[in-house]
Amino acid sequence: MSTKPTFKVSREALDAVFEDLDLWAKIRDGRLHTTIVSSKDSPSHHYPGAISRIAKHILPDGWHLCTTHRIEHPQSGILHEDAKDIHFLNVILTRP
Repeated sequence: MSTKPTFKVSREALDAVFEDLDLWAKIRDGRLHTTIVSSKDSPSHHYPGAISRIAKHILPDGWHLCTTHRIEHPQSGILHEDAKDIHFLNVILTRP
């Protein structure tokens, strides 16, 4: 299987795509299933006691739609989250 072509776009452009497609609301309300890539977990450098995580968000049919980076604290929940990439058919848009 070949790898998908990947194009780097600005953080602002990727954020705009997430906003235009209403992905944040779909992530929050469960329309996208979220899977944590626990092998990528690491301590947060900016939030003491929190964990830096990579989250994959998957459509109901099983396709990986997008990935986010989030900071989670055991007592406080998600402190910060930002877009990492989005998959459109055979193309990936990612931030630098």
